[in-house]
Amino acid sequence: MTLEEKIAMANQVRSRDRFGSVSPEEQAALPGTETELWIKTANGCKIHVFEERPDTLPPKAALLLNFHGGGFIKGRTDRDRRYCCTLMERLNCLVWDVDYCLAPEKAFPAAVHESYGIAEYAFDHAEELGVDPEKIILAGHSAGGNLVAAACIQNAETHKLHPCCVLMEYFPVDNTVNPIDRLSPELKQDPFWVKRSATEKLYTDFYVGDADPAQPLCSPIKADEAALSTFPDCLILSAGEDSLRDDTEAFALRLIKAGVCVTAQRIPEAMHGFTTNRTPGWERALDAHCKFFREHLQ
Repeated sequence: MTLEEKIAMANQVRSRDRFGSVSPEEQAALPGTETELWIKTANGCKIHVFEERPDTLPPKAALLLNFHGGGFIKGRTDRDRRYCCTLMERLNCLVWDVDYCLAPEKAFPAAVHESYGIAEYAFDHAEELGVDPEKIILAGHSAGGNLVAAACIQNAETHKLHPCCVLMEYFPVDNTVNPIDRLSPELKQDPFWVKRSATEKLYTDFYVGDADPAQPLCSPIKADEAALSTFPDCLILSAGEDSLRDDTEAFALRLIKAGVCVTAQRIPEAMHGFTTNRTPGWERALDAHCKFFREHLQ
């Protein structure tokens, strides 16, 4: 398949949205002020960021860097903005919603470079941003959780990032696996799950491209214990009705065995993407996010 054919197929996937947009009325009522930024980073990236700023930002404020989901091929949505504005209001912090580059136009490791680059920028420029460098949080959902893990693994070599905590939820950790192989024998007989697995395989192939998917920056579960031991305190949430559930939980266990302080929770009734899409279980997840973040911002 040529790159042009891949892009055409990705655009077809991007045009489908089973959860729908946030209504114009709800968008108009979102708190704070949104500013669109393009930030040049030390590693040569130019990164698209949506800043959500409360009406009154305290001195030495907290900063949350949010990395959205979308299977590495879908961009930021209004639902991501709603999530970020909610966190901004509840925590009274600055939020940067990172609209990282997408596959197949830019395959691995481009998004990893952007994710690490924007985090490094935040720490290097904390003072001019009015941000306390000891109150910077990395939060990732689905593909974004993979990117947060990759940034932390890269940081095991550079030691330039010092997040007070990280959130990673319902995220892929092993891109060497064919998604159909994650299904139980029963689910392999279910057309819904088989079709979903085929879509996940498309996402994975577009993201990995010609790279070796076993690289830890692509498949964080492959990282060695020394790298994993450098992670900050983590909140890891898995969804009970998600083919990535076991992988997400396996990564949490690897971090625990490496000596990391991990708060892990499965939301049994939840499906993939539930936090930002506001499907069953999202309120509990959001409360868990805020509680965990507040504990680490004190």
